[in-house]
Amino acid sequence: MAKISNYLREISVVVIGVAITLSVSVWINNRNEKRNLVLYLNALKLELEGNAESFDDYAKWLQKSVRYANYIRSNDEKSLNQDTIAFYRQSDNSGCGWGNIQSNTIVITNAFEMFKTSGAMLQVEDKKLLMFIWGVYSEMENVQSFLDMCFQRKNEESTKEWYLKADGKPVAVPMQFFYSSGLPYAMVRNCEQVSEMIRETISKLEESKILK
Repeated sequence: MAKISNYLREISVVVIGVAITLSVSVWINNRNEKRNLVLYLNALKLELEGNAESFDDYAKWLQKSVRYANYIRSNDEKSLNQDTIAFYRQSDNSGCGWGNIQSNTIVITNAFEMFKTSGAMLQVEDKKLLMFIWGVYSEMENVQSFLDMCFQRKNEESTKEWYLKADGKPVAVPMQFFYSSGLPYAMVRNCEQVSEMIRETISKLEESKILK
């Protein structure tokens, strides 16, 4: 009986030791996972802030295009001033000119891609927050695609005008078809709207218990 008692006592010590070791390991893993989740969400927050600022800046840069659209819409073709048209052609610090046919990449998604592949997303209990994050990145991509499409339209119209000039057919109002449409206004509006959506998502991240 003494031997059995000692044996059981030794087993109990081993079992308790293993249980303590496992508990400590689980606690450390959970702590590391929570710490990593906070790091990923903070990286997302910084990336979203950068994207919001980029869309705001792009909306301001596109205002020159809107002014050109307003100019050719509010004036008769014969009364348009060629010097004014030439001013609106150039892209510089004053904004995006009608001669610019090159789209810019605005959206940065590096932190979001890391967040998706890391598995940390599974640790977020607030599913509404996850939906907001997924939704805002999806909307940013949609706006980027829309902007790319608009510049592609500009590129196509610019090419047609180049051929007309090569055939000796002058173009009185450059890019008239594009700038008479609602696309220049929609480009600015979409940038402003997605920026607002990004900032709303940032607010939800800041209010989340995870980051507090």
